[in-house]
Amino acid sequence: MFAVGTYEEITAQEKQIENKEIVVFLFVKPTNQAALDIIREFEYIHFNSDKYCSVYAIGYSNDFEKASDSRYSKIGRVDGSDWFFSAKAFVEFKNNLENRIKWKYSGETEILVLQNNPGHRDPLNFRNYVAIDVNRGIKEGYMDSFQRFMESLIRSARSEVTAKEVIADVRKARIGIKGIIEEAISDSKRIPAPIKKIVKDRLFYRCAGT
Repeated sequence: MFAVGTYEEITAQEKQIENKEIVVFLFVKPTNQAALDIIREFEYIHFNSDKYCSVYAIGYSNDFEKASDSRYSKIGRVDGSDWFFSAKAFVEFKNNLENRIKWKYSGETEILVLQNNPGHRDPLNFRNYVAIDVNRGIKEGYMDSFQRFMESLIRSARSEVTAKEVIADVRKARIGIKGIIEEAISDSKRIPAPIKKIVKDRLFYRCAGT
């Protein structure tokens, strides 16, 4: 898991990755107790996501020099480093991404899942991204909790990439983002509604082209 404030920080990291993997943008502002509970999970996610799933916390930094700016506030520690949040960095990233792809931020805690693009000028591939509104998912019973959903998402991503490595050169394989998300929802949902019905809720589940 990485603390990032700009798109360029993400691309610099992803250019170091040689194989296909899942990339997760996590939009969570430390403005209420539910969000703070998620932030307390950062260190666990950092170790759990491993090499098969790069998770980027948007609007955050673990650069002490950058965080000396008064617009950054300390939110905790991850892997021995202090982490800080900047609403300004969060908003600038969100605005830039909205201009880059057909996506609008919900204003709530949101997860955007995409695939990397190793060996290309832009190492991120948004062609089959999926965005999940975590708060709506919990409210509607589509997921039991953020923690359970992330656990399922990371496990599904790891299984998907491992399977690709077994059957083909993973650098050339396409990872099934939608399948990974649907498996994670199925593992973490609180209600017995069919997955096909859940993913039709466009306030909860949005994908490229919708």
